[in-house]
Amino acid sequence: MRVYTVALGVALAFATTTQAADLAGKVIKVTGGAHISRDVPLTLPFEGDAGDSVVDVLQSGTGKTFPATVRNGEFTFVPEGAMPGDTLTYQVEVEDRVPGVGFKVTVTPRGNEPIIDVLIDDEHFTSYYHSNDWKKPFLYPINSEDGVGITRSYPIEQTDQAKKEDHPHHKSLWTAYGEVSLVNKANEADNSPSPVDCWAEGENSGFQVSGEVTSGSGDAYGWIAANNTWVDKDKRPLIDESREYRFYATSPKGRLIDVMVTFTAKYGDVKFTDTKEGGIVAVRMRPELSGANAHITNALGDKGEETCWGKPSPWCDYSGELPGHGWRGLTVFDNPANLRYPSSWHVRNYGLMGANAFGYSYFLEKEYNKGLLPAENGDLIIKEGATQVFKYRVYVHSGDVEKAKVADRYTDYITPPKVSWEN
Repeated sequence: MRVYTVALGVALAFATTTQAADLAGKVIKVTGGAHISRDVPLTLPFEGDAGDSVVDVLQSGTGKTFPATVRNGEFTFVPEGAMPGDTLTYQVEVEDRVPGVGFKVTVTPRGNEPIIDVLIDDEHFTSYYHSNDWKKPFLYPINSEDGVGITRSYPIEQTDQAKKEDHPHHKSLWTAYGEVSLVNKANEADNSPSPVDCWAEGENSGFQVSGEVTSGSGDAYGWIAANNTWVDKDKRPLIDESREYRFYATSPKGRLIDVMVTFTAKYGDVKFTDTKEGGIVAVRMRPELSGANAHITNALGDKGEETCWGKPSPWCDYSGELPGHGWRGLTVFDNPANLRYPSSWHVRNYGLMGANAFGYSYFLEKEYNKGLLPAENGDLIIKEGATQVFKYRVYVHSGDVEKAKVADRYTDYITPPKVSWEN
């Protein structure tokens, strides 16, 4: 049974809640780092609930306001940024929401369909597809500035830009892995379980069965949280997986999605076998950004598939020039807390990019990885009852890597400006 829960999704006028009133007038201090930060989500602890109140932070001296979201013990806002060494102060303002005025990030189910739409400032940014008629859930489209999609529409839609119809399991932006097996008592003696292909979508491949999905709208960000069970072709469970997407109210020139994927070995020890076929965050770019138009860049300054494929790097960017729209791109940022940071990248000129921390034996075929990879084999076993968490940030940008300041935005991600309550 599929369960929808929508939080903060309807713009009604209620009296300001006690918890929200406690926020009013609080002062926040932000201290800039060594670089120019821009549109950085900042989070502070706050145990409470803003209800349906509008919560903003007012920057001292400028009069600029920035929206906040209060959720799960956190107060999050997205200020414009900070110059190196700046000390900025903000004051929290709380007001009742005006009837008929919605959230900056609206996340709502599409009628009775198993699709959840995400709008930022009333513009469609993406949608989450979680029908079990598909073999896995995914985000589609990923829209850049002016509503221009940068991920492939095939096989979700049959449009002109879907002309490249290879790899039907590559669905816009998704999570998947190619060899997953349940190590149970029947096969643990020889430790050679038969792996299930949870990446491709052939006759014998596995599925990601969608369970409970919750979502919520907000002003600093909106979110989708989903529980999935990865199963084999006969629907026998392998591992539970939960994911959360946060969609931030940033500039259309630089949208941000935070992605958290958590695997829980509920049914026994689970083995992720070394293979190149996988991406805990994977993306397939539209055809106009692939082939000769593909510009692949990593954090080390390497360019192109030949030097970026399989190489560990804190981030990898895929971009190019779209006729009539200018340069558009997408970067995946790895998190230093992730397993085997920095991730290796399964990235191809035909449009694929995936963060893969497992495929070492394949990636070592490239001479440049000698000495860079910590092992010759990337197998991982998650013990029964244990979890493995992955966190990433996706940066959807206008302009090339330099103009979009990809390296600075990565620094924002791993070392954001310091933030604290002052009262």
